[in-house]
Amino acid sequence: MTEIIIAVLGSGVLSTLISQLFALGFRRMETKQGYEAALRLLMKNGLRGLCSTYIRQGWIYEDELEDIIDMHQCYHNDLKGNGYLDTMMDKVKALEVRGVGQ
Repeated sequence: MTEIIIAVLGSGVLSTLISQLFALGFRRMETKQGYEAALRLLMKNGLRGLCSTYIRQGWIYEDELEDIIDMHQCYHNDLKGNGYLDTMMDKVKALEVRGVGQ
């Protein structure tokens, strides 16, 4: 009889533990997705501002061009950003490129 009670209690505890582990995993996944979405928005806003500045200026330094291309690749590929900034980036890449910035 004692063995049956222990088995019933044990299986309940085990199923609760498994359930809590799955819930924790899902919460972590949702948190990670939230962080990625927030980072994607920050990158998009920053890139849009930089692109606008360089386009308005009409030229860009070599090192700034390298940096903004790296940022865009991170935003577009790693964070799975949409193609919204592609047109702006094409305009930036077409700008006059000057020597290394100061």
